[in-house]
Amino acid sequence: MSRLIASLLVMSTILVACGPINVPIPANMPSQTPTVILPPTSSPIMTPTVVSLSTSSPTVTPTGNEVDQTDPSVHIWSLGGNGWALRIREKMLVFDYVGGADPTPPASAEARNLQRGYIDPDELRSFEVYVFVTHSHQDHFDPVILEWQDQIDQITYFFGWQAGSNPEYHYMIGPRAHTQSGGVEVYTINSHHDDVPEVAYLVKVDGITIYHNGDYRSSYLEDFEYLQTITDHIDIAFVIGWPYVSHQHFQQAKLLAEMFNPMYMFAICREGDEDKSRQFAELLAEHGVETIVLYAEHRGDNFICSRSAVE
Repeated sequence: MSRLIASLLVMSTILVACGPINVPIPANMPSQTPTVILPPTSSPIMTPTVVSLSTSSPTVTPTGNEVDQTDPSVHIWSLGGNGWALRIREKMLVFDYVGGADPTPPASAEARNLQRGYIDPDELRSFEVYVFVTHSHQDHFDPVILEWQDQIDQITYFFGWQAGSNPEYHYMIGPRAHTQSGGVEVYTINSHHDDVPEVAYLVKVDGITIYHNGDYRSSYLEDFEYLQTITDHIDIAFVIGWPYVSHQHFQQAKLLAEMFNPMYMFAICREGDEDKSRQFAELLAEHGVETIVLYAEHRGDNFICSRSAVE
């Protein structure tokens, strides 16, 4: 089915809205095929086109003094598991990064950069960097992120719990929290998971509204109604790709899609469980969800969403 979908999309003459990108990888690595699941009644304007990235095309602006602020696209990288990075012009947003969870890590001599789904602080020195951590479990929080502030001049941290006492960090203590920094508005809905405080983030930046669920699982109807007082839509949502209709994570994702009509929904899964994300995406489509669902099959998979599509 995946090959059929990809073939149809490549043959399409529709303009690119959000395209998964195959990044260049060593010959001994498995090929990457980021996957799109289309809703049964998707609008032609929303249809993504699968494209290839040439080995000469950069995926992130080289370090230096200038960042291309005219680029109209939102660039998204899978950082493995719950981790995602988004570039929106001069801003780079990083969610729930964990560097050590890769089941097939690069060899010691190979680069660990965004093309491979890793954060190299040197790549980000030209950006305003915003780092978000939903909770303290080791598959969501890697203390290495705190080392980045020694190499990146413009970096801001958000934690879903009282992670320390640094007055420069933003601690999003529940039951709901709100803060603003550098033109980035951040809202949370809060819950507990295995007795650990955690949040889901709603982030508004440069006209784009982003939702990252983390492991949030609470009174979601009431919390989503609260988020509706802040925004009537979500452009890009990251939700847990749990393929069980009776499970709360599936019910949350379905209701989120119905209430906020996100342009794109990315399925979060543990590395090695990508098949669950495919099943999750197909179940959502079967249950009438008209949002385009995407997921990464490998750490480092890259997606480009046009600004005109999400605005």
